[in-house]
Amino acid sequence: MERLVTALRELTWSLVRWAVGAIRYGPSRLDLALAHGVNGAGVPAPVARWVTAEHARPVVDRLGGIPYGALRRAILAADALFGPSGAALVRWLSAAVVGGVDRVAAEALGPRLGLLVPHLHSVAVLALDMRGFSRLTTELRDTQYLADLIGEYLSEMTRVIEAQHGVVFQYTGDGLLAVFLPEAVDSRAAALLDRLVRETSRDLHAAFDALVARWRSEWAEAGRAATPIGLGIGISYGRATIGLIGPAGKKQFGVVGEPVNLAAFLCSQAYAGTALVDVEAFGRAGAAVVDGARVRLRSKKRHQRLDAVGLRFGRVARAG
Repeated sequence: MERLVTALRELTWSLVRWAVGAIRYGPSRLDLALAHGVNGAGVPAPVARWVTAEHARPVVDRLGGIPYGALRRAILAADALFGPSGAALVRWLSAAVVGGVDRVAAEALGPRLGLLVPHLHSVAVLALDMRGFSRLTTELRDTQYLADLIGEYLSEMTRVIEAQHGVVFQYTGDGLLAVFLPEAVDSRAAALLDRLVRETSRDLHAAFDALVARWRSEWAEAGRAATPIGLGIGISYGRATIGLIGPAGKKQFGVVGEPVNLAAFLCSQAYAGTALVDVEAFGRAGAAVVDGARVRLRSKKRHQRLDAVGLRFGRVARAG
């Protein structure tokens, strides 16, 4: 049974990663086929528009209603048989089936559906970006090389995050935002946050430092100046809305809420080679505050201060 649950959890994670990637990057095959048909095969434009509009309608509209009772029974059965880890597969598969449902459907199914239907969820959010990126852009001047460098860097950061079952939901130029759900990593909130602070941050900085060491060798061989760069990380935990968010027909998986804002702010304040975590995140996750340098920051909210814990991981420790 334990092996089955583990395999089911891995399958769940693979489906989650595939679904988010498909939504963000995969153009609709129907839309591509229609575009090709209209331009190449002479499909009448009114027919193409009708099929496209029909395709864009919520699944519940096209099917005349989803059997919510059957979905609930399947979720409860999975809970009883496999526990929360196994039930996650049923929840997220159900969400994929009705991924485009309206508010009525989302409320009828409830937050147990999981990933795609927008709902409040307890999540950890990690934000990271490069310190010294603006100077690096000025020094290199070779935009093609810079684009390749950024692509390599973000790919490596994404690899580390996905290896620990995090989902990157937004790339921000020289940085990214990732979300971690306790259900996806089969751990309690406290254990999840502790792992992010102690292990994920460490692994991200180690991977970044390895990249920088190789880049410096390349720059030395090419006669380029060794531009000082580093990595800053911000982490928070709390309740946020996750799911498909955005305009009709162009929705993407996203996360909206205070944990996102806090993680992004902490990241902007983190020195290169460090990670910042707001102290209250540990309380929200029911975790013990880790040992580290206490930092008091001026919050974005007027006349407020934010207490954070700073941890040093990388070999570079200067503000960027």
